[in-house]
Amino acid sequence: MHLLITGANGFIGKHVLLDALADNRITKVTVIARHPPSFEGSDMAHVKTAIINKLTIITRDDLGSWNYEEDTELVTALKDCKACIWCIGGKADGFATPEEFERVCYTFTVNAANFLSKVAQAQTVEEQTGRTAQPFRFCYCSGKWANRDAKASGGWFSWEAQTRSMKGRVETELLAIDTNSDGKLSTLIFRPGGVIAGATVKSMGGLASTMATAGLRMMPSVVINVERVARVLVDASVGIRVEWQRQGPDGEKNTWESEEMVSWSLGLGV
Repeated sequence: MHLLITGANGFIGKHVLLDALADNRITKVTVIARHPPSFEGSDMAHVKTAIINKLTIITRDDLGSWNYEEDTELVTALKDCKACIWCIGGKADGFATPEEFERVCYTFTVNAANFLSKVAQAQTVEEQTGRTAQPFRFCYCSGKWANRDAKASGGWFSWEAQTRSMKGRVETELLAIDTNSDGKLSTLIFRPGGVIAGATVKSMGGLASTMATAGLRMMPSVVINVERVARVLVDASVGIRVEWQRQGPDGEKNTWESEEMVSWSLGLGV
């Protein structure tokens, strides 16, 4: 299976890339970024062969430009792509201006999803079976407490209100693209809580490590290991477990909260 990853230079995106390269179910990984991801460090050693064999890096100065009609080079590069893990984004206070926050978090994401919806609709699946016959999977790494209610001001819960509102706007737009894709693109939304490195917890040693590990177990809705986030995103992109994961008490799911991601990852042995 061919997987597209964005945000591979970021904290979550790098772990997603490592996980995808090590996953034998994924035969090709394409990264689109302004700069090639770094492959230095001991954490890259176990995927060196995979990097050579199945990784393609496409660099673009403008990650908001996704023109299906004119960008034939990118259309050709992704013509057999079956999933995207979108890790581009951030918090409102991490951008110099509100306009830049809007452009990176909303415009980049929505333009890419519309482009990939057209890629998916151009794919022929009549003679395909299994994962290749499934809809294109757009896996969006959102955030805890994303707010899809455009009229709500946040009420008493004003923490990171701008960021939560932006994540909610993007989620709503992605679900609309899903609805308008004639069943060819499926939006899968993941809302991790505070993401930390599991390796960091282990490196604490002694009582500190024990207490931190216990805290992760007790607060899965608030804090989650980045390794678990990456494993769930990659597993969802492959699509094998998505359908039974989507069966919720209120019907088919399209959104997973942090505690559900922890449960999913535990089922994968992470």
